Amino acid sequence: MLILALDTATENGSLALAAADRLLAEFSLHSPGTYLQHLLPGVEELLRVAGRSLQELEAIAVSQGPGNFTGLRIGLATAKGLAWALGCPLVAVSTLEALAAQFPCQTQPTAVIMDAKRQEVYLGLFRCPAELPQALAEPQRLPLAALPARLKPPLLLTGPGLNAYGDFLNQRLSPEITWAAPAKRHPRAATIARLGRLRLEQGQTLAPPLLVPTYLRPAL
Repeated sequence: MLILALDTATENGSLALAAADRLLAEFSLHSPGTYLQHLLPGVEELLRVAGRSLQELEAIAVSQGPGNFTGLRIGLATAKGLAWALGCPLVAVSTLEALAAQFPCQTQPTAVIMDAKRQEVYLGLFRCPAELPQALAEPQRLPLAALPARLKPPLLLTGPGLNAYGDFLNQRLSPEITWAAPAKRHPRAATIARLGRLRLEQGQTLAPPLLVPTYLRPAL
């Protein structure tokens, strides 16, 4: 099955094309301010590089959030439009879950932190003993000051929120907590494609009108 995956939840967006469990191509899309201009041309270029056509797509997977409001709206609108036009299945993947899934086969829990702005963070807690992360709690939006009390070893820490609040957390967390390498702290469309394939196999699809962003806070 040929799957197109879109991730526009953070400033480091990406696109991926996968067939079954094989990644065919992946592109980076930096800066949410350019998604509107470059997302669809990026899809066209991705297909061209992979030697595929838009009509060959059999499913669309998209990062649902939480994350950047504007980026999420553009990404989801694009995914819904493509799924509607092509008549193919649409699957949504939690951005927090996708970040945890980038560390499969972990013996310790994984905490995913994203910057929610205004000195707040989004927090997701997972176990990831295999490909598919298992949520340990509902995702939360909480004040940055309340975060250190939620993070106890053994723990793997990841997510773009570490880049924003690394100094604050480094002074307050146990040295026994493992920090993900900076290069692996952002979601990847390749991971969205992988999780999307698993959801497709489980029949977890959405009709385009039912797909809405996960904000964890009201949009202004």
